[in-house]
Amino acid sequence: MRPMVGAVIVGWLFLGTWCAPAGADGGSMRLSEKIDGYQITVFTAPTPFRAGPVDISVLVQDSVTGEPMPLAQVTVRMTKLGQHSLEYPATREAATNKLLRAAQFELPEPGRWEMQVQVKGLHGLSEIGGEVEAAEPLPRWQELGPWIGWPALAVVLFGIHQVIEQRRSGNDGPTSQAIRGPESRSSARMRRPLGPEESKRSGRSVTRLSFWL
Repeated sequence: MRPMVGAVIVGWLFLGTWCAPAGADGGSMRLSEKIDGYQITVFTAPTPFRAGPVDISVLVQDSVTGEPMPLAQVTVRMTKLGQHSLEYPATREAATNKLLRAAQFELPEPGRWEMQVQVKGLHGLSEIGGEVEAAEPLPRWQELGPWIGWPALAVVLFGIHQVIEQRRSGNDGPTSQAIRGPESRSSARMRRPLGPEESKRSGRSVTRLSFWL
């Protein structure tokens, strides 16, 4: 059983090196700033940040108490020279961690992007920003890696299971027969039919027992 568990863990790690989940909240912290009564922290995924599907997650807190501000409205804007500005609302519904606000979208090309995060809440309207560098997108084959890897992982796990079963069968073979051997021979002698002389002796014994009773 332990080899099977180890193989599953290795498989997860193996596929995890291929997967670049843009939908996971958190990632790398890009910006963190106190402004106008807000503590605004911005995370980006994937790591490293690259063109393609991306996730921008924002945590808005009260700068004095540190309490999350769930009613704050958050907007993410991405701009790049020669590109149309991208603007998306960051919502609680898009976030897995409900303390965050997340915007998930397609970043069209690599390069240096200007990121602005706008927050509107109890302390009014505030905005922070900074530059992020987006690497080249993953090759198509690497994006499909998890879908190719899962069948291979299933085959490997099945093979490990077969090896474990064969070892168990081997352990139950000669050793188990050696352990069960004397019992089997005793049981066979007990089940052996009685001969004529043994039947007579058995009959006389029953007769004597009946007489004394």
